[in-house]
Amino acid sequence: MAATEDDLAKQRVQEAIWTWAGRLVVLGVIFGFGFFAAWYLYASGPEGAPALREKMVQMDAQLLEMKNKRVDTDGKLVVVQSRLDECNKNLSAAASKAATPPATP
Repeated sequence: MAATEDDLAKQRVQEAIWTWAGRLVVLGVIFGFGFFAAWYLYASGPEGAPALREKMVQMDAQLLEMKNKRVDTDGKLVVVQSRLDECNKNLSAAASKAATPPATP
């Protein structure tokens, strides 16, 4: 009877070991597939790092172009604003000249 109890205990321990080993293998496969999928999708896939590097170069070029356009428009604004100020000054000078009555001798 003791031998069968020992055999039963040994068999239970073996079943528990195989059960946990199987669970660990399944868990390892799942994590391994997850890491592989993440590497493929985000590191080397069609939407991954190489594609993002190309997009970044394009976006940097667009950003530089927009900054240059902004500088150009700011320069044009300064020129137009100075011309407007000059026109307003000339207009006020002409209006004040027209408002003063001519001197009679």
